[in-house]
Amino acid sequence: MTKIFVAGSTGYIGKNVVKYALDNGFDVVTAKRHSDNKPGQLNKKLKVIKISNNDNNWIADLEKVDVIISCLASRTGEPKDAHLVDYKLNCLLLEKAKALKCSQFILLSAICVQKPRLAFQFEKLAFEEELKKSGLNFSIVRPTAYFKSLSGQIENIKKGKPYVYFGDGQITQCNPISEKDLSLYILSCIKDKTKWRKILPIGGPKQSITPKDIGKILFEIFEVSPKYKSFPTKLLDAIRLLLLIISPFSNWAKNKSELIKIAKYYATESMLIWDEKKECYDANMTPSTGKDTLRDYFYSIKNLDLQLEIDRDSKLY
Repeated sequence: MTKIFVAGSTGYIGKNVVKYALDNGFDVVTAKRHSDNKPGQLNKKLKVIKISNNDNNWIADLEKVDVIISCLASRTGEPKDAHLVDYKLNCLLLEKAKALKCSQFILLSAICVQKPRLAFQFEKLAFEEELKKSGLNFSIVRPTAYFKSLSGQIENIKKGKPYVYFGDGQITQCNPISEKDLSLYILSCIKDKTKWRKILPIGGPKQSITPKDIGKILFEIFEVSPKYKSFPTKLLDAIRLLLLIISPFSNWAKNKSELIKIAKYYATESMLIWDEKKECYDANMTPSTGKDTLRDYFYSIKNLDLQLEIDRDSKLY
């Protein structure tokens, strides 16, 4: 059986890649600072390398594996963080893969790198280039958007607050993919030769939606009267300009400026395939996979909330 190492196994996608890899019978190795498992609960096909400090010595402890899957990503997207994680840490992992003579390196990247303007995008692209010229068999997976990243306003909606978007709520579109469908797609790259030595943009089932569409779905599912609040994208420009003025005297302002730049990017750029010839995003050109839809995901959150209410009520009697 193929033995894989999953880097970034505590992250949103990484932990799901580990879960579905174990479900499908793979031997899995991960590296963690803290174990999620109590004694006796650790899956026999899972080996965990203990990270004891903040350096990268744990990479040296990595023993023979067949495939490395990197789900590493900087938490903030700020330039320093992006360079250390999206580029440097991945490069260290790549060198280890060469030393171990791994048969394959699978990288979780992002579809937004096709129109790079942000620090973390350039760092991701720089590593993609290192991977492509490494001589290893590679697959570079570029997902569209995650369900989790589109669910941040649920609690506000449940409280009767408005759904917030930029412009008219239809500036951008995305074709989001669930953590399960993305994880299974990543794992499919191990045996599917048609996915080798390729860049693989991928979304979920054809469901290209705008922010306003997402709001409508949420109001319908949680049975709340629709309320919307719009902000002009120029507001982000104004905030960033102010921060740039201050940034020569403040690292805080410099970092916040990059975060506002990231927010502006996602407020104005669609997470779909960019058609260079037509100079537009194209939902039809965006590859899709899986069965899970964003609507299903929101329903699962509602059902979980209802179950928690039932459990709480039952404890009162």
